[in-house]
Amino acid sequence: MSRTDQPGAGPDPDPPVASDGAPVRFSDHVVPVYSIAKTYTAAAALLALDPEAGLRRYLSHAVVPGALGELRVADVLAHRSGLNDYGGWADYVAAVVTREDAWPTERVLARAEVGAPGAFAYSNIGYLLIRLALEAVDGSEFFEVLRERVLDPLGVPAHPFDARADWDACAHPAIEHDLRAYDPAWVYTGTFATTPADAARGIARLVRGELGEDLAQRMRHPRPVHAPGHPLHPAGYGLGLMTSGDPARLVGHGGGGPGFTLFALSTHDGAAWHGTAAAGGALLTDLAQDCVMALTR
Repeated sequence: MSRTDQPGAGPDPDPPVASDGAPVRFSDHVVPVYSIAKTYTAAAALLALDPEAGLRRYLSHAVVPGALGELRVADVLAHRSGLNDYGGWADYVAAVVTREDAWPTERVLARAEVGAPGAFAYSNIGYLLIRLALEAVDGSEFFEVLRERVLDPLGVPAHPFDARADWDACAHPAIEHDLRAYDPAWVYTGTFATTPADAARGIARLVRGELGEDLAQRMRHPRPVHAPGHPLHPAGYGLGLMTSGDPARLVGHGGGGPGFTLFALSTHDGAAWHGTAAAGGALLTDLAQDCVMALTR
């Protein structure tokens, strides 16, 4: 149902493995949460932006020319705006693998394509636009926007993750020289670092209504996503939340990039939650299954 932020980055050469050969799970190390941040970005967007408005209300024509400015905030948050994604670009994948510096945002947006809206199509470019809109409205860098609007109110202890120096706040044996050479600015959507457990706990508090019950209801309202065999089956996606069931009984998000794959899941009412991650080449669906089993056994 989802894609990682950094496909093609390659697994760690020697990721920690259990006796059965599976990557070792963990929940208490501070690591970049990659796309799990989309849940928090969507919450901030619903607090700061009009979900029915076009992006042109918040971003100039120079930033979002043509059809980009007409995209509706809610459609972008739901990955139903018709936007393409940069994850499959061969030159992007190659640049990430060789640990180049991230490209300017303008280079990515220049290659944005807008198709017909409505169908689910995961788009990191869409959440890049939401990030830019939030920064424009609040006049702050992305992490500060999230910290003030969402992370602090939800009690999530988080660290910025947008420059190589930010690896210093992370703590896991897999974080060695090659991984530290990865430029977090490649995560154009914006992200942060925390433990998988804290990321999941924050989602639980969000759907519990701690940022407002209306916001929680809107975010977890599912629209079906065709993902046969996925651990969240019947799978859906609300506004920044992956869902299971209709009405949703489980909600959360996955994330992945150089070094780590993660999943954070909560019951629909926030009564229970589970977050897990693995270093190296763990499958996102395996981590999602771990979370589902932890919350339904």
